[in-house]
Order: sequence, then structure tokens, then C-alpha cells
Amino acid sequence: MNKKVVSGLAVGATLILFLAVLYYLSTGNAPKTGPSPVTAPGAPTAAAPVKAEPRAAAPAQSTPKEPPAAPGIEPAGPPKEAGPSPEPQVTVLPPLEPSQHYGILAGSYGKYPDAVRLLDRLKKQGKPAFVQRDPRDLNRYQVWLGPFSSQEEAQKAIKSLHATLKQPLKIEPIENPVPK
Repeated sequence: MNKKVVSGLAVGATLILFLAVLYYLSTGNAPKTGPSPVTAPGAPTAAAPVKAEPRAAAPAQSTPKEPPAAPGIEPAGPPKEAGPSPEPQVTVLPPLEPSQHYGILAGSYGKYPDAVRLLDRLKKQGKPAFVQRDPRDLNRYQVWLGPFSSQEEAQKAIKSLHATLKQPLKIEPIENPVPK
């Protein structure tokens, strides 16, 4: 074999060994390579025979306890009921309908950066606003305030913005589309 290939294989093997040691140190246990026999703690194994001692001389062993679970979280383990698991309940929801809200058309612009400038001014005032393309003219961008749940809520927003925008504002119904 070529000397470069051998040195490359040695570097690769060293890297794999390094990663395995790093994994062991970070998790506190060796990586599992396959199924291992499960024994109860303190159970005798074939490799270590257990001497029979009288029970009176053996110290009292306490059973290991799990730390208490956080409030509202059940500890892991076997289910409390030994019977068959109940079928999951399925709730059928009514079909989604588009929701009707009200919006205020604050401005319509031919250039997107102009629409974003107005959007930023409105957001700095804490108003809910968004930009969308004009459905009648796809070359224009509309800045909308809202959505508002009622016309009265939209009227309050108009009164607070009248001094800022200095243009007539109109409340229009807007429809929130249903996700597909």
C-alpha cells in the first residue's frame, strides 16, 4: 500500500477513536453497540456467585427511589391501570371559514420601499399594520391597518391617526384567508 493511504487510514481511525472517547465523556456511559441482558439491581449473575448470609446479619437495604416528578408531570413507568389502553378520542372540528374583520387603507404606493416607510411609521406608533399588493393593480402596494374585530375599534384607530397621516382614511371589510 501507498504510504499516504496508510497514514490517511491511521488518521481516520484516530479520529473515530477520539469521537468515541468524547461521546463517552459527554454522556457518562459507553455507546451501546447491541442488545444487552437486563438484570435487576443486586441480582446475582453467573460471573459473581452470591454467598448465603443469615438475614439478621444483613444490613437493611433501602430501595432506590426516583426523584419526585415536577408538579403536573407523571413519573415514567408502567401504566397505572393494567387493563387495555382506551381508544384515543377524536374530535371532529367544523370546516374552517374565512373570518371577516375590518381594516383601514392607510395608503397605496407604486413602489414597495415607499409602502414600507409608511408601515414603519405605523409600527413605531404601536399600530397593527401590513403591506399587500393591490388586488386590482398588481403594480401597486397597499398599506393596511388592522385587522380590527369591529368598526368601532377601527374608528378609534382612525381618530388616533388622523393627525399623523393627514389624509382621509376609510374603513373597509377585510377577509382573513383560511390556510389550505
